[in-house]
Amino acid sequence: MGVQMKALMKVARGKCNVQLKEVPAPEPAKGHVLIRVHVAAVCGTDVHIYYDRFPNSPPFVLGHEFSGVIESVCGDVESLRIGDRVVSANNPFACGTCAICLRGYPNLCSHKKAMGIHSDGCFAEYVSLPACLIHHIPDNVSFEDAALMEPLAVAVHSVWHRCGIEPDDFVVVFGPGAIGLLAAQVARAEGARDVLIVGTNRDEGIRFECARKLGIDTVNIEKDNLRERVMDLTGGEGPDVVVEASGSSSAIVSGMDLLRKNGRMAISGITGRPDVAIPWDQLVSKAVSLFFAYSSLNSDWQKALGFVSANKVKTSVLITHRFGIEQWKDSFGMLERLEAIRPVLVMQAAGDMPVGGRCN
Repeated sequence: MGVQMKALMKVARGKCNVQLKEVPAPEPAKGHVLIRVHVAAVCGTDVHIYYDRFPNSPPFVLGHEFSGVIESVCGDVESLRIGDRVVSANNPFACGTCAICLRGYPNLCSHKKAMGIHSDGCFAEYVSLPACLIHHIPDNVSFEDAALMEPLAVAVHSVWHRCGIEPDDFVVVFGPGAIGLLAAQVARAEGARDVLIVGTNRDEGIRFECARKLGIDTVNIEKDNLRERVMDLTGGEGPDVVVEASGSSSAIVSGMDLLRKNGRMAISGITGRPDVAIPWDQLVSKAVSLFFAYSSLNSDWQKALGFVSANKVKTSVLITHRFGIEQWKDSFGMLERLEAIRPVLVMQAAGDMPVGGRCN
């Protein structure tokens, strides 16, 4: 191919070891497509990888949230064409043959190598991915809206696919980060009668402001009595559903304590701890259901794209800052300091040179 591209790479294990490099643009293998990245969103996982606080397999290109345009198609891929606007699910290298894959859960495959973590991701001008992961962006959805489809798919998987929302459910969401704000919208789109999002003093700025723009009520547990507020709103029963998207041990326990009898909890927050003490006997006596969720499936992406296309979920409102890839350190820093919800890198492709077409 002979085209060089800019790519933000984790070059070795250990703290930092992230560099912006000039590397060859990838050549898609058979059954893959080459995508020119338009917008890539920065996630907390990227920051954790920078500090080596999250398992990863360098060297690789960082990033797993993006939107772009197909630049070339390799092999017999009937459903995709050069010029298609697309996003991609994040289950590359799932084997498709193990027991968990055959049950329909490639997101849990032991052979899976998530992009931007164990395989090359989207903080680059181009990314090559299997065609089976690719989804078309609806015509009325912008590149920025679509760039946050991955965290929305994660929220959909947790709230819709795993836990489920019933008509008139009262839902409490712990954690007003991107996943929590999206999960709250998914719950509302699925028919919840009311949604409350919970945070702390650190969330009083940009995160709670975003929730209020979306019409979602907020509770700061360092200023207000959460239990009194919830019990008052639910007639003393507690919420039907708790969504745990914070990864906070205290939030996990608080959410379990709040749940009504026979309530449900959707759990996607990662604590970073080896174990968490939970009120086991209380959960048994209330007969609650816990739904743990990890990553997402193609069906979640289809549901997520439908939500955004129908204007039932807003994603671009979470985009608080825009940077060029050369300013990646600024984007990481703002996210780490909770000064941003989702900063994005607006990518510039390598000149105007076409890098491919359909290969054999």
